Amino acid sequence: MLRHFQDYFFSIIILLCSTYASATTVEATGQALIHNNNISQAREQAIADAKQQASLQAAAYISSTQQVEDGILEIDNMRISTMSQLSNIKIIDEKLFGKKLHVRISADIDTKTTCENGNTGNSFRKTVAITAFPLEHPLQASLGNLRSVESNLASQLASRLNTTEGISALNAGNLLLHKQLGTATSRQLDNGALTTMLPYTQQLDSQFIISGVIRDLSMMNPSTANEQNWLIDTYNKLDYKSKKHLRNFSLDLFIHDAFSGTLLEQKSYSTQGRWNHSETDRIGFATPTFFNGDYGKNVKTLLDNISTDLSQSLRCLPYSARITRTEENKLWINAGKDSGLSRGDKLSVYRKTMFYNQSSQPTTELINTRLTMIVDEIQPTVVKGHIDSLTTQHNIQPDDIVMFW
Repeated sequence: MLRHFQDYFFSIIILLCSTYASATTVEATGQALIHNNNISQAREQAIADAKQQASLQAAAYISSTQQVEDGILEIDNMRISTMSQLSNIKIIDEKLFGKKLHVRISADIDTKTTCENGNTGNSFRKTVAITAFPLEHPLQASLGNLRSVESNLASQLASRLNTTEGISALNAGNLLLHKQLGTATSRQLDNGALTTMLPYTQQLDSQFIISGVIRDLSMMNPSTANEQNWLIDTYNKLDYKSKKHLRNFSLDLFIHDAFSGTLLEQKSYSTQGRWNHSETDRIGFATPTFFNGDYGKNVKTLLDNISTDLSQSLRCLPYSARITRTEENKLWINAGKDSGLSRGDKLSVYRKTMFYNQSSQPTTELINTRLTMIVDEIQPTVVKGHIDSLTTQHNIQPDDIVMFW
C-alpha cells in the first residue's frame, strides 16, 4: 500500500492562447436542438454555444487544488472561466442537420492580461474598504482649501472602483489608519502586518483595505502663489502657462489583507499641474472648479490611473470570505449573490489564529486546514456550504476564512 500523503498546488493556470491583452478574430461553431419547430430559439441557443466556444479558444482559466490520497489523484477546487470579451459577432454560416441547427460565427476577442505571478485572476467579486489619506504636511492644503482631500480621495477612488467588474468598494474615508505619517507603514509586525489594521477588520467586513498618505501638495515655486509685489503678481498671472505655477500632488498607497493585516502591495504616485488660482480662492478638492483647472485635470487623470492599477492588483489577488456560522459539517460565509459564487464551487478553508510577537503586538496567521467547502446555497447576503467532516473535528469557527486562488 502506498504511503498516505497529500500534495497541494494552488493556482494551476492553463492559458490556451495569448497571455497578454490582445484583440484577435476567431471562428467557432455552436449547435442546438430544435424543439417544436422553433428555429429562432434554436438559433439563439446555437449562437450562445458558439460564443462560449470562441471564448474558450482565446483564453481559459483553470484553477485547482490537487490532492493525492494513497496514490489516487483527486482534483479539488477546480473552476474554469473564460478570461475574454467578445465583440463584433457575425453569423457566417447556418446549417440544419435533422433536428439540430449548426451556426458558425466570427467574433473579435479581447483577452485579459495575466498577472505577474502567471495567474489570470479569478472572477469572484472582491470587497474593499478605502480609508482616509491623511496629509503629511497639512499646511500645504491651505492654498485652495484642499484639506478635504484626506476623506474625499477615498470617495473618488471608491466611485471609480465600483464601476469595475468584480469589485465592491466601500468609502471609509472617515477612518484613519496611519498616525505616524512620516514613517507609514513602519507600524508593522515582523511579518509585515499593520498593527492598526486588526481593530477595523470586523468593523469594515471587507476582504482588502486600501489606505495611504498624501506626501506633497506644495507649489514648485512657493513665492508665485503669495507674491506681494503687484507688478510681479500681475506679470505672473499673465504668464499663466509658466512652470512657475506648477503644483505637486504625490501620495503613497497601501493594500492590506483585512483578515491578517498583511501588507500586500505598496505604490507611490505623483503628478504636477499649473495652479492658476488666487491665494485667497477657496477652491476645495474634487469640486467642479478644481477639476476644470490644469492641476485638477492632471490629478483626475492620476486618480483614473490609480483606479486602473487597483483593479488589476485586486483581480490578481485571491478571493476570500469570512465564516460567519458553523453547524455540524455546514458553513455559512459573508458573501451573497453578487459575489460571483455558484453552486458547486469549491473553496479552501483556513483557520485564523492569533499570536503575539516579541513586542507583545497581536498578529494573525491563516493556517490551511486542507479542507474544502462546497457551495450548496446562495442567498442575497449569505452563502451556505459544507465540508466532508464535522467542523468541530478541525476546530473551524466563525471568523475563520475560506479562500480561492
